[in-house]
Order: sequence, then C-alpha cells, then structure tokens
Amino acid sequence: MNNIIMIKWGGSLITDKDKPFTPRLDIIQSLANQIKTILEINHSQKIILGHGSGSFGHAVAHEYQTRSGIKTKEDWLGFCRVWQAARKLNIIVMQALHDCGLPCITIPPSAFMASSSGKGNDFFHASFEAALKANIIPVVHGDVVFDDVLGGTILSTEDIFLFLAGFFRPKKILLAGIEPYIWADFPNKQIPLKTITAINFLEIHSRIGTSTSVDVTGGMIEKVRLMTDLVKKYPEIKVSIFSGLVQNCLIKETLGESIGTTIQLE
Repeated sequence: MNNIIMIKWGGSLITDKDKPFTPRLDIIQSLANQIKTILEINHSQKIILGHGSGSFGHAVAHEYQTRSGIKTKEDWLGFCRVWQAARKLNIIVMQALHDCGLPCITIPPSAFMASSSGKGNDFFHASFEAALKANIIPVVHGDVVFDDVLGGTILSTEDIFLFLAGFFRPKKILLAGIEPYIWADFPNKQIPLKTITAINFLEIHSRIGTSTSVDVTGGMIEKVRLMTDLVKKYPEIKVSIFSGLVQNCLIKETLGESIGTTIQLE
C-alpha cells in the first residue's frame, strides 16, 4: 500500500495536560470531523491514526516512573494503571470517530508490540494490514508494552510510528500539537523553524526544549529526535509538525499545504 498517511493527535492538544483526566472534547470532535472530510475528498486514502495520552497517561506514568522499567510488585501495579489511563482517553477518541460514522478500531500497542531496552523490536502487523484492506482506520496510542530487558516500559505514539513506518512506508506523517512550529528559541517562541533537517537538528536541538507540562516520553525534543531518525532511514517520508488548533489543519496538510515545521533529510 503506497497511499498511507499517519496522523497523530498530540496529548497536549486533545487534553489539558495540566489537569489530570481532562479531555478537550470540542477539539477531539473537530479533528474527527476533519478525518471524515479527508476520506470524503479521497476515497482511496488510507490512514493510521495515533493519539497521545496527555493528562490521562502521563500523570500516572510519572507517579510510578513506568517508562524507566519495572522492578517491583508496585511497579507492575503502576504498569496496569498507566494502561487503564491510556485506555480511558482512547475510548473518548474512538467515540468521537464513531460519532462521525468512521469505521475504526483500536489496536493497542500493549497487545501487538514488544520492546527491548525501551525500543520497539517486534510487532504483529496482520491486524493493521487487514484493517487497511477493509478501509478501517487502525488507531494506536501511547501505551505500556512488555520489554525483555526492562520488564515493562512506555512507548510514545512517535516511538510506535517510527516502528510502523518501517513496514508501511507512509507518504506522510502528520503530528498535530498545540504549537504552530518548532521554535529555535523555546520558551521565548519568537524564532520559528520552518524546516528541520538531520544536519541542522544537531545544531539546534539544545534550544528546542522539552515540555512545560508533565511528559514522561521526553516532550518536544524527543519527538523531533525520533522523527529526524525516521527521515534518515526513510527519506521519502515527509514529516510535518504543526498546530492542531489551526482551522482544517489536517485537511490542509493532507492536501499538501504546509502550515508548520517540516522535518526532512536535507
């Protein structure tokens, strides 16, 4: 399949990351409506949708330090609670998609993916292939996974996209957050970066910043690093990071209008 795009709704976009378990329902519904419009414009378009955990997963994960690994019975309890928190938000997202009449199904990373030292090393792809063939949108999200070194850990949606991209080779990866650009002077946010390459990332990475809210998966700098690694491996993939608050942002980016920061090889 060569007509696949991957779209992520950032956790900071679809939840209030400073208020635990607080979804932004109007934004979630708006984004779901845009997915519907994209598929109405192009009936052959295939989408793999992902979303962050925002104020649902990150607060619990921070409490138990789940991303660092599992050592005790209490850690495993935290592992399960992070899974539950991520699932609660996913249920809300899926309801919005179903309310739009979109055929979609969650394929949770905890069930299809495994990792080693915090990096994906194996996954079951048949469910994704079957869903895409049936014109069903597979939905993933940041989640706990079992890890053969750490016992268990957390993978962000970008971690998961990096792994899936190697198999599905999407045309585009669209990451919708709350910032309109990646900033060269975060947190002052006066110098937008329209393009980031594998070369200039080394020069600017110390100025990009992490996150102003609790983010156990590394914040913005980690997202950019992962996507820079991705375009190094698969230079034909276009990665865009932009604000999901811009009207019709997903539609514009899907149709080729760049409204944020593009990450490319050079």
